Amino acid sequence: MLARILGVLLIIGGVAWGIELIWPLFGGLFGLLGAVAVGLLAAGALYIGLRWLRGESILGRVVGALVLLAGIWLAFWAALSLVSGVFGAVFLLLKVALVLAMLYVGWRWVDNGEFSLRRWRI
Repeated sequence: MLARILGVLLIIGGVAWGIELIWPLFGGLFGLLGAVAVGLLAAGALYIGLRWLRGESILGRVVGALVLLAGIWLAFWAALSLVSGVFGAVFLLLKVALVLAMLYVGWRWVDNGEFSLRRWRI
């Protein structure tokens, strides 16, 4: 009986935590879109900066060098956000694995009525 009660508690906790993990998933997707947008902006700034730097005008070269520095800074910022996003995604996957394990163990305990993970009762 205790196994069934604890199994139900594990299932309730797993469902609650699973619902709670929906919002970080959306946040991670929007963060990824933002990092990709910054990366594209950095690529554009690097391209424009190199084009102006290779021009013939002195003002174009100065502005091109400044735009090139801004593009390098944006690329570095995008790379850092992607690295932190990868670590966040790994942590989110570990949480999802823990939720799935909680649901599996809880369902087995409710189904078997004992602290066992067998599929069938003998």
